[in-house]
Amino acid sequence: MEKYFEKLKNNGFKLTPRRRAIIDLFVSCGSHLSPEMVWHKLKLKFKRCGLPGVYRNLEALLKCGILVRIQQADRKKHYGLCVSGDNHHHHITCIKCGKVEDIKDCAIRGIDKIKGYKIVSHFMQVNGICASCRE
Repeated sequence: MEKYFEKLKNNGFKLTPRRRAIIDLFVSCGSHLSPEMVWHKLKLKFKRCGLPGVYRNLEALLKCGILVRIQQADRKKHYGLCVSGDNHHHHITCIKCGKVEDIKDCAIRGIDKIKGYKIVSHFMQVNGICASCRE
């Protein structure tokens, strides 16, 4: 938990009670969540909690590298905890339980041009079924 709090501070963000609760939620659930799911959980802890504030906090945590955006078939925004840190990596998501894990290898690393394009960034997400869900 402390490493996430440190990331917030290093990126110029305060550790507020809501941000702490959001980080706790992602650490304890071990899955990706939509902003609406986060909002419903936070409303149980905080008397005043609006969905726009949840979106702002999720985006701040994304900017710090604490969360990662997860693409889902429902085309809604989902977020998952990014445990790897600052080094370049991608993610694999279980389509049954929603577990998010890091992939250390990158097939695009080291490629600076494709079909004449200068590569400035890329995003890759792999979906599968984790070992626990296959059993």
